[in-house]
Amino acid sequence: MAELTAYETTWLGVLDELRGCPEIRVEYAERGELLETEDADRVFGELADCDGIALDASLKECHLRFSGLSAAWDVPDPEYDEESLIAGEFYLANVHQAFRSGPLVERLPFPTPDEVRFYGQLRSFDGTPHGGVGHLSLLRLSPGVSRPELWFDATTKGYHRMDLDYPGYLEALRITKGTYGWQFLFTDVSLDDGGEFEVAGRFAEIMLEVFPRLFPGHDYAPLRSRLAERRRDFRA
Repeated sequence: MAELTAYETTWLGVLDELRGCPEIRVEYAERGELLETEDADRVFGELADCDGIALDASLKECHLRFSGLSAAWDVPDPEYDEESLIAGEFYLANVHQAFRSGPLVERLPFPTPDEVRFYGQLRSFDGTPHGGVGHLSLLRLSPGVSRPELWFDATTKGYHRMDLDYPGYLEALRITKGTYGWQFLFTDVSLDDGGEFEVAGRFAEIMLEVFPRLFPGHDYAPLRSRLAERRRDFRA
């Protein structure tokens, strides 16, 4: 039986944080089977040899071998228990699983040829299948690129390049626990009230009010700064 890497162990800690927090209502928090065949050296070697995707070796440090890693949760409204103050979800796959899943060009309603070519390079590695929100986080995997771009597909609100690399995304996900719309903090959109993305801005604001108390072991200051950049009326 293979031992977990130190990085994989940190993700079991994320699930434990959710399960162990009495103020969070956890619908599920699960890790899949540990796949020894998904060893980082083998996976990165296969992508390079068979697909021409030579990823930077440093990305091996955040490789996860689980068949899946997922959670869905909400923070109940203290006045109306049936309602939620905020909610979140993640459904992580590793780079190899993402690449093998293939592109999702059908998500584009009326794509141009350039969009088909572009979206053909994107692979989903995190999503929201349980809540039906439809958000996907995507790696842009293409030959000759060792550190892929990250994109966020927000369904009807378009797709947006993220100001994050892959390790940075995973670290932000550990801190936000998948709060719906957190990815917009790392995109070039306005989260002001009254705007197209105000719900995501409100969720981010509530998260940054509540999570530092629920999860004091994490540093939320960088996310406060991000929200301040995206919202004129937020005070960090």
